[in-house]
Amino acid sequence: MMKAPDTTTQIFSRIVEPHRGSFSPDLARVVLDLDFQPEDHDRYQALSRKAQAGTLSAAEAEELDSYLHVDSLLAVLRLKAERSLAQ
Repeated sequence: MMKAPDTTTQIFSRIVEPHRGSFSPDLARVVLDLDFQPEDHDRYQALSRKAQAGTLSAAEAEELDSYLHVDSLLAVLRLKAERSLAQ
């Protein structure tokens, strides 16, 4: 059976090693403060509504995928930050 290719998030996770809490407390707090700008939150919500309604264009679907991908990468960093602060 052929193994499915790794996603960029899986590859990034192996680099960052979120299970290892090795960020300094200051860096961990900075990472936990990272977030999308309000206009990006609004755009994501608008794209999500269009996706649920089935009216998303191909370009919009690609844009929504980009938002979701960045959110996944941020989740990996946040996990490492949380683990770092818990130590």
